Amino acid sequence: MTVCGIVAEYNPFHAGHAYHIAETRRVFGADAAVVCAMSGNFVQRGDLAMMEKYARAQAAVRCGADLVLETPLAACLSSAEGFAFGAVSLLDALGCVTHLSFGAEQADLALLQQAADLSRRQGEALHQGLAAGLPYAAAMQQAVSAADPAAGALLASPNNTLGIEYLSALTALHSPIQPLAIERKGSAHDSDTPADGLPSASYLRGLLAGGNTEACRPLMPEASFAVLEREIERGTAPVVRSAVDQAILAHLRRLDAAALLPFCSGDDGLAHRLTDAIHGSTTFSAVCTAAQTRRYPLARVRRVLLRAWLDLPQSVPPKPEYVRVLAIGRQGRTLLRRMKDTCALPVIIKPVTERSLPEDLQPALARDALADDLYALAYPAPELRVGGGHFRKTPFCLTNT
Repeated sequence: MTVCGIVAEYNPFHAGHAYHIAETRRVFGADAAVVCAMSGNFVQRGDLAMMEKYARAQAAVRCGADLVLETPLAACLSSAEGFAFGAVSLLDALGCVTHLSFGAEQADLALLQQAADLSRRQGEALHQGLAAGLPYAAAMQQAVSAADPAAGALLASPNNTLGIEYLSALTALHSPIQPLAIERKGSAHDSDTPADGLPSASYLRGLLAGGNTEACRPLMPEASFAVLEREIERGTAPVVRSAVDQAILAHLRRLDAAALLPFCSGDDGLAHRLTDAIHGSTTFSAVCTAAQTRRYPLARVRRVLLRAWLDLPQSVPPKPEYVRVLAIGRQGRTLLRRMKDTCALPVIIKPVTERSLPEDLQPALARDALADDLYALAYPAPELRVGGGHFRKTPFCLTNT
């Protein structure tokens, strides 16, 4: 049985995501199972997901995924390297995933692999770029381009960069999982206009933030849009970070540079810059604007600040300690039965069972619960901003099989 993994955020699940799953099945056959490692309530760009994780996972299985699992929180709030390593580690730990499918602007797997191999060998050149004040992504592109201009050019695209990091993670893990690159169609990453009916997720988030929900309908699969409409009616979407601006800022004001340092990836001056920005700004967005520089890209600044709010230091590894199930699709039960024999980690289906897991897992589980409680503060409906939701939710299970 072919089991293909996909790393995703589905923030929200749109027509381009449906295309990726369909193309993956076209390559491997209609009976291939698709298991997704999906970001939870916080996403890699350093933000809150616009819809809570169980709803986004439900949309994914209603649109073709067979099983949706939560990527570890520490990976979701990491650089592209940490994000990819955490998600691929999760899929590798299942013991039954045979392939990893990812989208790329240039789906030349040999060239992508060349770029991945070169990126692992650019230690000195990368260090020189970082020392010159370049952000990590730019320093890596410069280093790889010096060795191979064609491979380096791939790093100009965020989706190519993630694909290269997935390949690097597979190599680092000595994983038997085989990669598959699917050519990305539609809008470019973060594009503000759809292309061929395929939007970027950021375009849809902009429509939702502006209250233009109906404009999203033709750009999303019907089942995904139905989940979105339901969550809007319930008052749990769209979540916007501005709803918790003051809560975040109130916490950050308690921290000096020394207290912020554990949440930064290295002592390169960012903690001191953030301290000045926190005390000189009145909103989270203003803090980010004040702290952002070429050396400190916006996404990195946001991730550090959210890590500080969530009490998630960089010392917490992105690699998973357990598997959390968010939604079960057509072949999901079959995959879960297989994982009983193959999975190297505990599998959590009902969060209420977490308290019975080993003591060494409890700190990570407690961080997940705290993150979900803080996320709930951003629900549009004030009466829903109560705590404890982490333990009351269970995975959606597709029944019409």
